[in-house]
Amino acid sequence: MIGCHDVGDVAITNNRISFDKDWKFIQKDVKGAEQVGFDDGNWRILNVPHDWSIEGEYNEQNPMGAQSGYLPAGFGWYRKTISVPKSWKGKHIEIDFDGVFMNSTVWANGQELGTRPYGWISFAYDISEIVKKSDKITFAVRVDNDKQPSARWYTGSGIYAHTWINIKNMAHIPRDGVFVYTEGNNVLVETDIEANDIKYKSGELVTSIVDQNGNTIVSHIDEINSQSQTVVKTTLAVPDPKQWSLENPYLYILKSELKLDNEVVDVVQTKFGIRDIAWKAQTGFWLNGKNIKLQGVCNHQDAGALGAAVPDKILRFRIQQLKDMGVNAIRTAHNPQTPMFYEICDELGMLVMDEIFDGWKRKAKNDYGAHYFDNWWKRDLTDWIKRDRNHPSVIIYSVGNETRGPIGKDLVAQCNHLDPTRSVTSGHSGSEFMNVLGVNGSSEKKGYIENLSTHQKGKAFIGTENTHTWQVRGFYRTKTWFRDGFPNKKQRPYELPDLTEKEVFTHDWTEESDRKNRKQIFNSSYDNATVRVSSRLNIEQLRDIPAYAGSFRWTGHDYIGEAAYVHGGWPFRAFMGGAIDLANFEKDLYYLYQSQWTTDPMVHILPHWTHPKVALGTEIPVWVYSNCDEVELFFNNSSLGRIKPGTKWGEMQCQWMVKWQPGTIKAVGYRNNKIVAEEIIRTANEPAKIKLSIDGKPLVDKAHDIVQVRVTSTDSTGEFYPYGENRTYFKVIGAGAIKALDNGSPVDVEPHVGPNHRKAFYGLTRAYIVSTNKLGDINLLASCILGEKKLITSNKVSIDTEIINLRGNGIDPKIEIFYTTDGTLPTINSEVYSQSFEVDLETTVKALIVVDGKPTQVLEEQFGENEGFTWNDNQGDTMFIGDQAEEATIVNANILTKGEKFNGKGYVSLDKINASVTWYQENDGGAGATDLHIRYSTKIDNAPGTYVKVNVNGKVVKDKFFLPNTANIGRSWNTIKIPILIDRGANTIKLETVENKGLYLDEILIK
Repeated sequence: MIGCHDVGDVAITNNRISFDKDWKFIQKDVKGAEQVGFDDGNWRILNVPHDWSIEGEYNEQNPMGAQSGYLPAGFGWYRKTISVPKSWKGKHIEIDFDGVFMNSTVWANGQELGTRPYGWISFAYDISEIVKKSDKITFAVRVDNDKQPSARWYTGSGIYAHTWINIKNMAHIPRDGVFVYTEGNNVLVETDIEANDIKYKSGELVTSIVDQNGNTIVSHIDEINSQSQTVVKTTLAVPDPKQWSLENPYLYILKSELKLDNEVVDVVQTKFGIRDIAWKAQTGFWLNGKNIKLQGVCNHQDAGALGAAVPDKILRFRIQQLKDMGVNAIRTAHNPQTPMFYEICDELGMLVMDEIFDGWKRKAKNDYGAHYFDNWWKRDLTDWIKRDRNHPSVIIYSVGNETRGPIGKDLVAQCNHLDPTRSVTSGHSGSEFMNVLGVNGSSEKKGYIENLSTHQKGKAFIGTENTHTWQVRGFYRTKTWFRDGFPNKKQRPYELPDLTEKEVFTHDWTEESDRKNRKQIFNSSYDNATVRVSSRLNIEQLRDIPAYAGSFRWTGHDYIGEAAYVHGGWPFRAFMGGAIDLANFEKDLYYLYQSQWTTDPMVHILPHWTHPKVALGTEIPVWVYSNCDEVELFFNNSSLGRIKPGTKWGEMQCQWMVKWQPGTIKAVGYRNNKIVAEEIIRTANEPAKIKLSIDGKPLVDKAHDIVQVRVTSTDSTGEFYPYGENRTYFKVIGAGAIKALDNGSPVDVEPHVGPNHRKAFYGLTRAYIVSTNKLGDINLLASCILGEKKLITSNKVSIDTEIINLRGNGIDPKIEIFYTTDGTLPTINSEVYSQSFEVDLETTVKALIVVDGKPTQVLEEQFGENEGFTWNDNQGDTMFIGDQAEEATIVNANILTKGEKFNGKGYVSLDKINASVTWYQENDGGAGATDLHIRYSTKIDNAPGTYVKVNVNGKVVKDKFFLPNTANIGRSWNTIKIPILIDRGANTIKLETVENKGLYLDEILIK
């Protein structure tokens, strides 16, 4: 069955219409789906942008694995049939895709239009001939994201960005055919003209500049003829121009009108900004003659529960959220983002380092570098530059990340050819041909910034991934943690003192014995969990070192994927280096940057003041981030004194050591001795209520709009309960639906799409709600059974329901609650809820929510010794952390779990020749010499030991490396080291047997 979509007649000469609605989709590979007569009657109907991976379930066995976040990939097909308007006949028609991940092949009426392997490139196909001879067109798109991992982080799958139909006359200005740039008050324009085989007597290109009030302020006419060149170069002088800047991102419109024989045949409008940029080795980046420090972050494409198909409204929220943090630059790590991203950055005044590739060779097993780079890089890079070069927000191009190779010279040359107005860099490629020096983790090492001029070689310098710190929202430790231990000769970290002699906090996500490996820890929100340098010291270095042009921290927002390298893998699904979590909730780190990078008065207190398992009288470091002149801290209305925030990194936070007891803490910020900012936090009792609110813009009167609802766990007085992990159930009443649910947790592997409930993570839950119709009231009912999961301080349980009006008229229905405590399903004959009640451990509470007499929700919550997070003395392991053999790629070997004193959940037995274990190793600190430590066990009769072949990045380091016998096999272990060389970025370490003797491998460690 073939559905047909009527796009309507288009009477004007030039148009671009959205093609997002009513695609048919199936998530599998099917034969013949490109054919017009294929029966797609049972396919799902949806709108794009669409990401099918995020709709699936997390599973440790999914081929995406830890690198891409354990979500499903595979194949998908999209189909759409339309009637061809008469007005399209004889026109130049294109179908236009902003982004499809990955390996997309497109057909129209069974005719293959083309294939694009790269998942992060925009492309279009000419369908003019098919339109000319067809009354209907069936489009089919096959997406192949089957071979995994296809990147080193979460990619999404499918048509994750907008689609369009472009309608033009046969004589026209082609897609991306206008290049506009500025020098002072001069606007320089290069316009491509396509008028092949079009006969005309006279022609002209009218180029005008229009201001935001719609006034044409300057115009120029270029004569063209059929023999003239296809590129028209125009210069226009703008009197008294309004410059595009961070504070006032003023955008003009360049109007390009193509006239043939006095008839307008094409009109193209291009937004642009008038601004000057410069890079100087001694002083960094300059915008409009002003020296600007690039206060940057790196960000991936995905947005937590929304995956790679980020709605425009949420994308705008996230960019504005970063701007409010004080960020003025974003690096598109490590691929171009959707066209809408750059439009929003133009409008908000956000600078962009626009990055095209991750690696120039393979970095993940089935990524673009592994299979397509050599044949496709030039075309993809060309399409990317032409697409993005008119955006004033784009100030520099980046052509690679932690990669290497002579191709760097060609990449830079092609960028400079296509756009001579912008410099080119890379994130740590080591290529001498970069215009600007970009360095990732190596630039954090102690001594690098202090001796910056020796590395620059006359070039401006950017810390392209600097700094790397980790933190989990709401989690605290007073003891400092270094990823690779401290001191570490390879990483050369700066000292970062402990806040207390003995760890204060014990609350943790799991029991120590339940960690699959020693990497599986949460990191502290005190800015004391790092690789080499704290965020505070990085801020100081950027501010005070003139040649330090910019710092792009890793990252702005948390992202799915890269879950094993730092965080140990399943159930960790995400990388938690952001200042903002997966659900767009700000971490404490957000406010550190705000205190240093913004001017509106603010104060922020950390940690919270609810510590039921901390001994009374224990001194807790209370920090306040502020940009005020002075901050005064009050405990229970008694002043603990005023502190002036310092400029040195260790004094940026105002710190008071406060003896723990329940109460109220208030921070007051002063400027010129007047109160300009204040924050109050109080000790919370057991959770008893939820509070609903909206983050960002509300819903408007249109279909498919989206809103972010925040659910906050509170006690009975409305005070935030910071350990909240109870499950909220959602019901949309009216013209809306649940789009996705999240909570920001890096270890919550419940599906985002489908369920109507989500547990809280440290007191917060996120619901994304969409409108299903243009008009209509929309209200959200949220219900929750609340109580401490382990009944630590209280055995009271409460049931709360809240309604928030999202659009139109609010409602006030009659709500009745019935509940059980014996695990049975409640009915209207069950106990009526009227107030909180007490339960014992190992109790399951269920509740029935009845709205206006109609059963609407069934809730469930369990309370017991093994429920929720732990409160035991979990300190985590601060030893050097190895990579487990049982989680690596094994060939001709077996995983065993019986034995003694092995690390992780097992070890690998290799008892045949050519058996091997291969580890993936990410190196963000630069190429160079290091030591490979091998932890093994072996006991060979009549021989002193056995041998292995050591292979690093496909090269044999040792063809026979001796491993001497241990006391016994499987119960005693030895660690031996071998010097090796590792490259920047992705590395593979392979150990292979060279004889038929028993060998157990437990882990490796590079340090």
